[in-house]
Amino acid sequence: MQEYWTAALRQLQTIVSADHYETWFAKIDFHHRDDDRIYLEVDDDFCKAWIEDNYLDLIEDALDKVTEEAMEIVLDVRGSFDEGDELQIEVDLTPQAARQANLDHQAVFDFAQSQTAAPNIDDLATEAGMNPRYTFEHFVVGSSNQFTYAACSAVAHEPASTYNPLFIFGGVGLGKTHLLQAIGIEMLRRDPNARVMYLSSEEFMNQLITSLRNKDMNTFRNQFRNDCDLLLVDDIQFIGGKDSTQEEFFHTFNALYQSGKQIVVTSDKSPQDLPGIEERLASRFSWGLIADIQPPGIETRMAILEKKAEADGIEMSKEVAMLLAGTIRSNVRELEGTLIRLGAQASLMGTPLNVDFTRQMLKRMNLDHRRQVNVDQIMRTVASHFDITVSDMKGPRRTRAISEPRQIAMYLARKHTNHSYPELGRRFGGKDHTTVLAACKKLEDLVEMGDNDFARSIADLESMLIR
Repeated sequence: MQEYWTAALRQLQTIVSADHYETWFAKIDFHHRDDDRIYLEVDDDFCKAWIEDNYLDLIEDALDKVTEEAMEIVLDVRGSFDEGDELQIEVDLTPQAARQANLDHQAVFDFAQSQTAAPNIDDLATEAGMNPRYTFEHFVVGSSNQFTYAACSAVAHEPASTYNPLFIFGGVGLGKTHLLQAIGIEMLRRDPNARVMYLSSEEFMNQLITSLRNKDMNTFRNQFRNDCDLLLVDDIQFIGGKDSTQEEFFHTFNALYQSGKQIVVTSDKSPQDLPGIEERLASRFSWGLIADIQPPGIETRMAILEKKAEADGIEMSKEVAMLLAGTIRSNVRELEGTLIRLGAQASLMGTPLNVDFTRQMLKRMNLDHRRQVNVDQIMRTVASHFDITVSDMKGPRRTRAISEPRQIAMYLARKHTNHSYPELGRRFGGKDHTTVLAACKKLEDLVEMGDNDFARSIADLESMLIR
């Protein structure tokens, strides 16, 4: 029967990822077969419970395909089948006694299974002080963070292999904490027994102070140096100038690095620019990989808003997304927070989250940037972008090369200023207000239809206008 199990494993290799196969299936051993039952062994109770809860049906299907018969799987911890002669006793029982013995065994098995639940990854993340929503799947990747995202993903999949330590730096609210926790959550997902420690540099310092006060440094050092597979420290810049904290972190770093454990830290500046950080510590931060996160471009900001709106059940049009992305340019946290606030306000007031409502609320929040843009700026920016003159835009010519930029300028002027349609008509060379109205309506329809080329063109122009 061993050859059937080997064939089943080959079948499973084609179904699951290589990581899942190595973690859960490669360590399962065939023990013996008894009629239509196959007895398999695993390393421990945790593996047994996890496989029974998640992969037993998959294994049964693979065995059915290679044996061409329905097989029942009996899974237990390695060595359990050798502890007694229960199997031989069962063969010698009468059919009635055998059935009763099977029922008793199943009852015990069901009870044991009910008492051993596979750990929930969200619970493990929460216990480690992380937000379960801060996963790689929930992170929006753009040109400003693509390299850092790839580095974090590589560390999560192969810790302490290449990028150790990984030093992530960038401004406030750009996603450093999200990526830091995503590494920890992914490692727990791949190995629930992994000892992941996530904390801020301030928490590290506070624990150190408490341990010094209680004269319990052995526990502190054991916690960070021996009972840790992955150390994630947020905002390392705050230990600058704190000599005792830097001294302890230096030795913690050395111990983890030498024992092949992964270290990831974040900061608002690169290692060389950190004020008050000892040279020997800054030097160690540079041993691995230094990756920075830049403020996202307008397209990435729109993608962030759309993903956040979908996750939180907020109905938001592309036009609203463009308005918010053009208003809040450098801080992802503020961008998402503003969307949540607007969504809540719209819901409480019983009004749709449309452009007019958004503008009104942004003005109340002192986030309205329309005052920084006027019609002349819009006309100059659009004319330059399409390689025509402002005189062409104001003139009577209706060639496509001029009429389309003119309509876009009218649309942006209506969107980013307080001018009425008649006022804008006068500013655009004495055009009738219906001309401006028609242009705005046409372009609003393009936005609603999800014209990506048009949205990208508008986003580029708004990025030029609102810096």
